Amino acid sequence: MNKEDLKFLQIGLGSMGKRRIRNLLFNGIKPGQIVGVDIRPDREKEALSKYGIKTYPDFQYALKDFEPDAVLISPPPDAHQEHFLYAARNKKHFFVEHTTTNNGYPELFSLLDGNFVAAPSCSWRFSSAVKKMKELVDSGSIGKILSFQYYMGQYLPDWHPWENYRDVYFSKKETGACREMFTFELIWLLDLIQSYPKEISGINAKLSDLDMDADDFYSANIKFQNGITGDIVIEVIAHAPLRTLRLIGSEGILQWEWQEHKIKLYQAANKAWQDISFPAGSIEPNYVVSEEMYQEEIKMFLDAILGKAKYPFTFQENQRILNIIFALEKSVREGKVINL
Repeated sequence: MNKEDLKFLQIGLGSMGKRRIRNLLFNGIKPGQIVGVDIRPDREKEALSKYGIKTYPDFQYALKDFEPDAVLISPPPDAHQEHFLYAARNKKHFFVEHTTTNNGYPELFSLLDGNFVAAPSCSWRFSSAVKKMKELVDSGSIGKILSFQYYMGQYLPDWHPWENYRDVYFSKKETGACREMFTFELIWLLDLIQSYPKEISGINAKLSDLDMDADDFYSANIKFQNGITGDIVIEVIAHAPLRTLRLIGSEGILQWEWQEHKIKLYQAANKAWQDISFPAGSIEPNYVVSEEMYQEEIKMFLDAILGKAKYPFTFQENQRILNIIFALEKSVREGKVINL
């Protein structure tokens, strides 16, 4: 099948659903090849006016009327299961946003027979900064990695300034922002250091007066199978968006400040710091992360559908990532180190 023959159903027309429509259009998919589904009429109208796509208020009706070849799933995490299981049962290609739960995974694993593309999101692996850091690490620029510290934060009401944070999934306990981002960040961090946790301990807590059930602070100390130790903090209380990484190696140090759009590299051999720049990318209004990595992610999904390349992240890998957050939360409940 050629790209121009494919039909796509975009489920969810919120911030990520709109982004995925933009990603498809950027990658050469025409508006007539895309339809959207959302229970909110205002989102349906917005998708039609902005992108010229047909929309439906009902998932099942959209399936029967449009008969898509591929499904993109962008509602809140606790609504993913129904949609990806439908796609898998019917051998339809699907892409799904990152989740905080493994609900539906046992059945999904039994359906993954290789006859359709099942693509869980791994957006940050396509970040220009992350790709540059991986290039530096893989080339041995700081020697063997010994430890790292990673800090990510952004004030939760600023995530979606156009709506009340209390009404959005990331303020709820199971689908909370810290739970979501802890595992989402691990997808690229584990790929960067090329290892998996051996043991974990930490804390999660509600520190602020934000009006929500979800914890707003997660902190983990992790020992990895290859001997690396790492500390990770994820919070949603900082009033400026932060992503900061420090990698300590046997031959140097790598530091990344996301908002400065540069990497600092210290090499023991010459005892000097070097600034390494990378493209800042283009950012849509009301968003804080550039579009390019999401465009590349959907290109990989399309390439996998067309048989040009293998999608670089699997649901088996995603399950192992989720196991880490489950272990961290068990560590908090039981007050002890948990082995993975």
